Amino acid sequence: MQIVTDASKFYAYIPKRLEDSHKGTYGKVLIVAGSKGMSGAAYLSALAAYRTGAGLVKFLTHKDNRLILQTLLPEAIFEGYDEETDLQEISERNAVWADVMVLGPGMGTTDLSKDMVEEILNAVSDKWGDKAEEKHPLLIIDADGLNIISSMPHLKDKLKSVAEEIPVVITPHPMEMSRLAECEISEVVKNPEYYAETVSGEFGLITVMKGSQTLICDAQHEAMFKNTKESPALSKGGSGDVLSGTIAGLYALMRPSVSLEIALNPMEIAYRAAVAAVLIHAEAGREAALTFGVNGVLARDTADKLGTVLDRIRIE
Repeated sequence: MQIVTDASKFYAYIPKRLEDSHKGTYGKVLIVAGSKGMSGAAYLSALAAYRTGAGLVKFLTHKDNRLILQTLLPEAIFEGYDEETDLQEISERNAVWADVMVLGPGMGTTDLSKDMVEEILNAVSDKWGDKAEEKHPLLIIDADGLNIISSMPHLKDKLKSVAEEIPVVITPHPMEMSRLAECEISEVVKNPEYYAETVSGEFGLITVMKGSQTLICDAQHEAMFKNTKESPALSKGGSGDVLSGTIAGLYALMRPSVSLEIALNPMEIAYRAAVAAVLIHAEAGREAALTFGVNGVLARDTADKLGTVLDRIRIE
């Protein structure tokens, strides 16, 4: 497989925001993230989705996170759940509402989180599968979403079946990839290209293999992009959560082009969005370092630079 490194064409795919648009034009992003008392990952992912163009963003997280999340990001909608919630009902209802989902950041691996991941996968299959051509949805799975799926064989099978119906993007770091591919982490570090291609082929999804030079492999494992321009400011907790939200926001921004350009399909848009998100995320980290120093950048600093980087790239 040829590995592409030229970023210019992926920047060119980013559309201008329509002058006559409204919040519904750019989709509804659902952030299924966080756990009891752990809200940071959900916040960072939602913030990034808004900063990169999403029209509406909603948290679906533990009820205990309401106060802090609505204080940190009042622009986002909030819905909470706990052990008493009917997870099937809340998952199905939110799947009907959402166009794009981020599943997994900061969820932990409790029984409640495992049940929620399973119900979300079921709801996506049931509510999105037969409407994929009109809804053009995208599922992004990160962090504990991947850890939970890796630990439960029937969920790995479910992920494969979901990926047959709709575009799916996964964003593992080497440890998460080693769990999903059932190999040693040293093997992933030694040959990330092989594992990105292998997992994309096995599950039929887009793999974003995170690292200092992040790889993106398409669902047909025929195309692979490598970001060769490192951004060491991103080596901080929360950067991956920002990336998952960036993919969601960029897909929401690019998603209207599915109906405007008949030749394009949602899987191609998803791959373009994943590559562009990796590039913009890295550049936002470098931009934030100019203000805070390469050692002083926080994940939220990177998220807050996404919009200006996105505009500058479009102008260039």
